[in-house]
Amino acid sequence: MGEESHFMLPVNARPSLFAVGSIKRIVAAAVVVGVGAGIPVVAATAANAAPVKSAPVHSVQAAAPAAAPQAPAGYTVLSGDSLTKIATTHNVQGGWQKLYDLNKSVLTNGPDKIYPGQHLTLGEAAPAQAPAAPAPAAAPAKPAAASPLAATPVASTPAALQALAASIVPANQLASFDQIISHESGWNIHATNPSSGAYGLPQALPGNKMASAGSDWQNNPATQLKWALQYMNTVYGSPNAAWAFWQVHQAY
Repeated sequence: MGEESHFMLPVNARPSLFAVGSIKRIVAAAVVVGVGAGIPVVAATAANAAPVKSAPVHSVQAAAPAAAPQAPAGYTVLSGDSLTKIATTHNVQGGWQKLYDLNKSVLTNGPDKIYPGQHLTLGEAAPAQAPAAPAPAAAPAKPAAASPLAATPVASTPAALQALAASIVPANQLASFDQIISHESGWNIHATNPSSGAYGLPQALPGNKMASAGSDWQNNPATQLKWALQYMNTVYGSPNAAWAFWQVHQAY
């Protein structure tokens, strides 16, 4: 018999050992032939196949186009127009002369002859504007310097208050001014006369008179001293004259 007898099955439908061996040899030979011919061998099941990795996709951001220079504004001449009228109406910097310089290629007959329908340029092309730089952070505001006359001395001793008076009262009046304040209040900014109610360094009566020199008259020696100097100048002409009066009357 020929090769066909290798594939015959017995009656019980089971292949004989000879047939099975022949089939295996045929399959193996086919595999070898396929490999030699360059035909790929595909795995029997999808579970054994290696997953296919897709190439990474990188997103590319398009660069923002640079800002183009702004085109100059234009105007179409109407009946009854003149360069002066157009320049004035559209606020052309340089007036009609500038408008003519910008449009000499159109106004070939001179500035006095323009015709309806002519298109004029009203200005030069504006350069592209660069992005505005962020504004620098504002520096913290410095507190206003306190006036030496308005500041309350750290110490309220007579010596400290007398030094303050020296910065307010003219030098040629200071000795008389010092005498009056020493006799009236002993350089005590809160001195109060129990009988009359006179108050403060100059013993103002009533004390709220000193509000004309400042609303802080009750506790600010500079305010009290400024009021005292103003009072002596107004009533007596000077602290020297006020002290002369005080020595006679024991008051001023």
